[in-house]
Amino acid sequence: MLVTALEPESRAGGVRVHVDGKPYGTVAPADVAVLRLAVGDALDDVRLAALVRRAEVFAAYVVALHVLRSRALPAPEIARRLVRKGHSREAAETAVGALVAAGLIDDAEFARHYARTRARRKGFGPGRLVRDLRRFGIAEREAEAAVREALASEGLKPGALAREAAARKLKGLVGLDRTIWIGLRVTEAGRGYLILNDRGDALGSLVVPASTRVRQATATRIWVTETDEDGLSSVVRPTAPWR
Repeated sequence: MLVTALEPESRAGGVRVHVDGKPYGTVAPADVAVLRLAVGDALDDVRLAALVRRAEVFAAYVVALHVLRSRALPAPEIARRLVRKGHSREAAETAVGALVAAGLIDDAEFARHYARTRARRKGFGPGRLVRDLRRFGIAEREAEAAVREALASEGLKPGALAREAAARKLKGLVGLDRTIWIGLRVTEAGRGYLILNDRGDALGSLVVPASTRVRQATATRIWVTETDEDGLSSVVRPTAPWR
């Protein structure tokens, strides 16, 4: 079998190798030198097998680059996605390794960025952050270190984040001053809230009419909506919540 053409492939940045007049596979430009390919070369079974392996890796590399253009991901997650798309485990891991070596994948930076943004924007606590990172394939020790570093850089306290997450789970809210408002069940007296500071200490409680709901608050003010008999909601003027 003869190499009949080496054609630059501009879309993927590779080189398409033609064998016996037909496209046989596309490899990275560096692979042409490694495989010592030249037009007119005769390829035995060993060189053909090497060409196939390099083409498989390059195909996985191109797909991985496309994934990274959409969002940053750690190496284990990208390798998993490549395998799900039909690439062999060996080709996926080799392609990802090349991207890591090129500095295009950085698991530690991904973990820190993920922890910072999810803690700041969504209030995720350290336990949730570590679990999420583990699902991405980040090792537990590295995930825990990234979460500690990220929270420290943002000035966020793990205990406060955990309490805020609990407040949201209990259909409460986190106030503008980071007070925590935990919704209690509605009774004949109205809708109750337990108010905590950011250390988890109880500040007091508040009962508002059952037709209203606290939407935002501080230790001295609340913003509520009230629903009338027609089911229409309106904003009620801020008031002092408790004394």
